Amino acid sequence: AFSGLAAPPLPAARTSCASQPGLQYQPAVLRKEHAATPSIAFAESVDQLGAQRVAPLRPYVRFVDRTYDEAAAFVRGAFAGKPFLALHWRRTDFHAVRRSHEWALQSAADLIKHARHAMRRHGLAGVYLATDSDDPAEMAEVQRALRFARVRQKGGGSLRDRVETANLEIAICASATRFLGTRTSSFTLTILEERRAVFGQSEESGGEMGRPPEEEEAVVEGGKEEL
Repeated sequence: AFSGLAAPPLPAARTSCASQPGLQYQPAVLRKEHAATPSIAFAESVDQLGAQRVAPLRPYVRFVDRTYDEAAAFVRGAFAGKPFLALHWRRTDFHAVRRSHEWALQSAADLIKHARHAMRRHGLAGVYLATDSDDPAEMAEVQRALRFARVRQKGGGSLRDRVETANLEIAICASATRFLGTRTSSFTLTILEERRAVFGQSEESGGEMGRPPEEEEAVVEGGKEEL
């Protein structure tokens, strides 16, 4: 493979984690299977800059106009101008790699509690769900409870198709009235940055799911719900 170096040529290869989700978080397995594999490590990458250094640059890092046009068209069709809640619910490899992170994993029942709590509190009319869940049972449970909207996967599922679909979902979630995401997820972080830097949303309008709210936390006094 072309490495960008004139001479001597440098061999290049890649290892896919598709067959082993979360492999990048398993140092023991990496040491065993790839101990002899030459590697290059990158330091001072974008996600290590920190929020204060990224924030001034973020408004200039935008998707192509087509992505925003498609997101706006979807929102108009799905919610007809009504305020809505967007959720990012991270699943799959997080079951293995985020068990030690408090509230990074939220069950279907937890997600429903978070959504209903936010919808009551902020008077929201609909739900958009961005998720990588591959569990039909839990997806059916959430759909019965929330009647969420979702975009369809673009094209035939190529890498480019998946990236374009992900970008579209980021723009939709960023445009939502309120947003709740998954702790420790870079996808959630990107949505929060997009909301503030590109869509001009307030910082308090978006956040991450923590301890699931309980029904008794909603206290109705004088006809007004206080949470």
